[in-house]
Amino acid sequence: MTKKAKWIFAVVFSSVISVVTVFLIHQYLQQETSRRLEAASKNTGSVIVFARELEAGKILGANDLLVRKYPEELINDHWYMENSAGLVIGQELRTAVGPGEPVSQRVLLSRANSGLSEKLPNGYYAITVNTDNLGHHNAMLKTGDVVDIAFVGDSFKQSKRYISFSEIEVFEIHGLQEGYGSYSLTLLIAPQKVKAFTQALGRPMLVWARGRQSSQLNVWAEDLKQSKVAPWKVQ
Repeated sequence: MTKKAKWIFAVVFSSVISVVTVFLIHQYLQQETSRRLEAASKNTGSVIVFARELEAGKILGANDLLVRKYPEELINDHWYMENSAGLVIGQELRTAVGPGEPVSQRVLLSRANSGLSEKLPNGYYAITVNTDNLGHHNAMLKTGDVVDIAFVGDSFKQSKRYISFSEIEVFEIHGLQEGYGSYSLTLLIAPQKVKAFTQALGRPMLVWARGRQSSQLNVWAEDLKQSKVAPWKVQ
């Protein structure tokens, strides 16, 4: 065999080895990928997710939900799985949700929870205070009425110091419905009034019922001092 023939043989042999090596590597990668995908598919769970953006208060239907595969190690215990879809449909959303977000107990309004927190208007706090028949206005005060609350302090000269809170809604009334006795009023307090209202508690409390037509009047504003200078006109 001539030198040139040996060189050609070496080149061809090297090419064949390279092709075979690439083929074997490709086969190995395909087999390994298939093996890993198969193993991964065995360790996934079918999670219920939201199909679209939904607002709070929405009653969920089948069209609002989708099922997606999640690795088991990423699945939260509070998420609903595909086999629990019947428990989700018909429930009400507590908060707004986005598409693809897993359905969890956190975003659903619990049917079993009918407590006070579920009934309060958004952002408001409830506080219960004691009063008597006068504060109850002889059983005329009803749930939903609007009142002004005045906490009266110590006497100062000819007047008394007071702290007032206007347009407070009565959320619930407890106690005797007629006659004299002890009552408690559950009031709705806006967040910005909670601290001051808490600090005023413990003082004698007066409950003033407001007429709806006077709900915009501020009767607790300090009176402006009247001028003692007699009016005059230019002649």
